[in-house]
Amino acid sequence: MKKFCLITLAIAILFSFAGPVAAADTIKVGVPLAMTGPYTDTGDNYWKGIKMAIDEINASGGLLGKQLETVRFDTQEFAPERVMQGADYLVGNRKVDSVHAGWAGWGQDVRAYGKYTAPFFADDGSQAAVDVFRENPEEYSNIFQLTDTDINQATSMFNVLMALPHEYPNKKVVIINADDSWGMGVGDTLEENFRNEGWDVALREVVPYGTREWRSVMTRIRRIQPAIIHVEIVSAQEVITFFRQFMQRPTNSILSYGYSIVPREVVQTMGKEADGLIGQVPTAMPTPIAPTPEAQAWVERFVELWKHQPQAGSWAAYSGVKAWATAVEAVGDEKDHKAVTDYISTHGYKGETGWWKWDEDNVMRGGGDVPFGHYQVQDGELVTIFTDPPVKPYMDFKFITPRWFK
Repeated sequence: MKKFCLITLAIAILFSFAGPVAAADTIKVGVPLAMTGPYTDTGDNYWKGIKMAIDEINASGGLLGKQLETVRFDTQEFAPERVMQGADYLVGNRKVDSVHAGWAGWGQDVRAYGKYTAPFFADDGSQAAVDVFRENPEEYSNIFQLTDTDINQATSMFNVLMALPHEYPNKKVVIINADDSWGMGVGDTLEENFRNEGWDVALREVVPYGTREWRSVMTRIRRIQPAIIHVEIVSAQEVITFFRQFMQRPTNSILSYGYSIVPREVVQTMGKEADGLIGQVPTAMPTPIAPTPEAQAWVERFVELWKHQPQAGSWAAYSGVKAWATAVEAVGDEKDHKAVTDYISTHGYKGETGWWKWDEDNVMRGGGDVPFGHYQVQDGELVTIFTDPPVKPYMDFKFITPRWFK
């Protein structure tokens, strides 16, 4: 019995040491993304970039000699209580040392993750999130936005619509947007910009996710005969059904999809059928030819891995992981969250197209090395035709008048 007790004690001591050593061999990374609900396709875009970055880091020996381990959480439709649950689970419970999200809650995510210290990267593109950050910049210093706000993105959309080499038959516009924070922010900003330039906003329609029947809207559009129709609904089936019903009796209208062009399912489902649509991608990786050799190499790696061109969010999320990993390497301790966030704020990160520099709001503003990209679907794929700011044509790619114009 005495021998048995000694053996048991030895085993207990062994496991007491083995447990922490094993845990120290990994660094947990939180990934709260929409895995169900209307934002699933966009969540998948982000996941591809995050996974690509983490796999590259692990394949090269890890971070500080440790492998990265992802811990996922389904944010669903970003209800405030769901966002808070995600923060408490990932950071409070699982003790992750960084969090990499896509869209994450338009402000409630800042409060949810700002009460912890782990660096948090989101792609909200939301003025609402910036406003929350400004309530207490010191407390929320661990929050980093990977793209500019809905207001600035919508202004960029407007500027490019005005710069298209196209003669508009009139100054009437129809704006249709989803009833979420993003859709309302873009719709309101576009409406203001158009009115300020003397355009008639002939129809402004706010619709819920799940709208698939567009007959009544199409009847009004055909009566109005607008020069521009802008649709801002970031869910594939809504914008696919809108386009197909529009094409039954199309008007001579530029069909602008803004960020609605982003879910891969849109182009993947319609292919060349979608030719002529235009849209916008923030913190864009311009395609089909990237602006630098490093960026082109990244695009080729992405296509080899996922078998399609990168969509919005993929490169931004990838860059957020790499920016955090670069800071951890410089600091030498993933647990020193303040030093890591201070490093990111002061040093930025040099990525495939150049420097990512966060401003005083910890927002990656569009422009410079990380512009907004404006695309047209040509031959079934997104082709960059403009970057902004400043608004300028991208390489030799040209806007093509949509085939439905008579």
